[in-house]
Amino acid sequence: MPDPLDMFSDDHDTPSGGDLDDATPTYGQTPAPLHAQGHAFPVARAQIRRDVFWQNVCREILLGLAAAAAESSGRTGIGPSDAQMSPDPVSELFDGRMAIITSQGQRIPIADVFPVFAFSVPGDVETRIRSSDVQCTVFRISTPTGESYTLPISQIVGIHSLSQSLIEQMEQAEASIDKDSIENRVPFGFAAYTSLARSEQQAKGQEYEGEEIPSPDAPSGTLQGE
Repeated sequence: MPDPLDMFSDDHDTPSGGDLDDATPTYGQTPAPLHAQGHAFPVARAQIRRDVFWQNVCREILLGLAAAAAESSGRTGIGPSDAQMSPDPVSELFDGRMAIITSQGQRIPIADVFPVFAFSVPGDVETRIRSSDVQCTVFRISTPTGESYTLPISQIVGIHSLSQSLIEQMEQAEASIDKDSIENRVPFGFAAYTSLARSEQQAKGQEYEGEEIPSPDAPSGTLQGE
């Protein structure tokens, strides 16, 4: 079966009617196609995957910080409603020493952070994929001075910390999101890679148009139902 990214070698318009070059990559799916004109296509393919992987890493880091903020402030969840009904976090992670760097070069210190949309929507395959594509891709960040920013992970080009210990605290908080995985922890960032692999597998599955989808863990020729 052809690689799902092979579709990027074809020139076509986006659903909104704009050029593909104007589309913005989003977490959970492959980014907008890159025209291979003047470039070796394998290089363009690699850059697409790197862009998605970086956005997945940003998502993993911000989710870790959101979990730490929830624990520090006594929240029962990491969503917007939980943040509105609780005090600000008091952990040293949120005194401004952790920050994001935007694509405009702006450093935004983090006093609180939570995803705008952090839920999976039940339904058919298309509905689940659609919600997965946008889940935890936009975050609201409050600064120590009271400013509030709502921005997509596609606009984040760096994570800044004034000490390594803060990064380690954030990684521990991220692991606490899934307590069952603490005993079998994988390196930080591995979830970002598996999200990339899963999104490509979903792209392959769409070619079956509702038929049974090959399981990535099953032997060749074995099908797994939805």
